[in-house]
Amino acid sequence: MTRREWPGFIALLTMLTLILCVTPALAHHSTAMFDTEHPIEISGTVVEWQFSNPHCFIMLDVSDTDGQTVRWSLEGLSPNLLYRQGWTPKSLQAGDRIMATVRPLHSGAPGGNYGNLRWGDGSVIDPKAARPAQQE
Repeated sequence: MTRREWPGFIALLTMLTLILCVTPALAHHSTAMFDTEHPIEISGTVVEWQFSNPHCFIMLDVSDTDGQTVRWSLEGLSPNLLYRQGWTPKSLQAGDRIMATVRPLHSGAPGGNYGNLRWGDGSVIDPKAARPAQQE
């Protein structure tokens, strides 16, 4: 290999290395564990709002059909993306009553991927607006 061919070789080697490094990262963002075909609606009381990387989580106490409280772990977007929409670490607080559209886990465990968050009265949560004075 001549000296003139080295820059092209280095560029090719760098590109191949980047492709190999990015491929495992794409697998991390799979949604295969969630049942996207059968979303459900749940409502409950916020236990914890985890506004942290890599994904924000809502720990939500939900009453099941037998009246028992079941803790759901709901995964959302990254804090970076949510922050751009107006969400902050104080957007939800323990004790808040909320409703959510959830793409549940295929395993049947109490968890899933959340979207379409609403206050307990059904009104859409606007993270940029003032918190409601009283929730149901």
